[in-house]
Amino acid sequence: MLALARYTLKGPYQAMAVVGLLAIIAVFIVPVMGYTPVSVILAFITNLLAVVLVGLIILTQGSAAGVKVIAVSALALSLAAWMGLNSAEPGLSMALLQWLPVIVLAQILRSSNSLALTLLAGMLIGVLVIAFQFLFWTDLESSWMAQLAQRREGDAQIGREEAEQLLQFVRLMMLLMASSLYLMYILVIFIARWLQARLADSQGFGQEFRALALGKRPALVAVIVVPLGLFLQQAWLISFAFIVVIAFMFQGIAVVHSRLAARKQAYGLFVLFYVLLVFTWQITGVLTAITGIVDNWLDFRKKSEDRNNVN
Repeated sequence: MLALARYTLKGPYQAMAVVGLLAIIAVFIVPVMGYTPVSVILAFITNLLAVVLVGLIILTQGSAAGVKVIAVSALALSLAAWMGLNSAEPGLSMALLQWLPVIVLAQILRSSNSLALTLLAGMLIGVLVIAFQFLFWTDLESSWMAQLAQRREGDAQIGREEAEQLLQFVRLMMLLMASSLYLMYILVIFIARWLQARLADSQGFGQEFRALALGKRPALVAVIVVPLGLFLQQAWLISFAFIVVIAFMFQGIAVVHSRLAARKQAYGLFVLFYVLLVFTWQITGVLTAITGIVDNWLDFRKKSEDRNNVN
């Protein structure tokens, strides 16, 4: 990955070629290989890598260089999709939903050197996605249902109970759409920042991440929004609550890294923590987010630093 990043940063033509090729591969993997778990995973990885490299270009060379790469890559992807799939939509949707937010967040991080500000700015982008989804994309749920029904066209007719389960699944995906995009944006920016530090042979990203704190005012918003979303059961508010939980989950992860970094058995504990976070995210993720919220008042990392200084 580092070798690919170095090659991408050699010049604009290399960057356009790498990002454009990865984006085209991401779009065509599923149609060529078929809709299988392997093809979906490969498409996700290549797509994520393309967006990460866009973020890296902006962090190292500025937004002007990033915009040029994205413009050419989006044009190439749109042409390829139009020729192969009879639709230019993949290029346009990737540019608008993925690359454009990454441009904004990467430039904010480049200008401010603040992971916290970048996370908060990402929340605002998430709010815009929610507004667009519930105000202007009102037929999204029915569109997804129609697509799923079309994929089952050759199957036997589904029963009422299965149809209800399918509807509940689609509604859950609707609620998670903005928070899923937000999670992707932040992961992309963090990976790009990590690559930037590795290419510079620096430990700066680790220090920045372990010090991550969103502040008391955003924490107070979280304390209000999350219970309110659960109580009112409004779809748009629940979608925003998911974004808030993810944001403070990152601060909670930063607390865990800070607390465990100096321990001899840290590697094993980190592995255990992330296994729990992935496979029991409903519990571990929420507890980690609560830790991140409370940390803004109790400052767990200060206590850890004081204990290390005493030792």
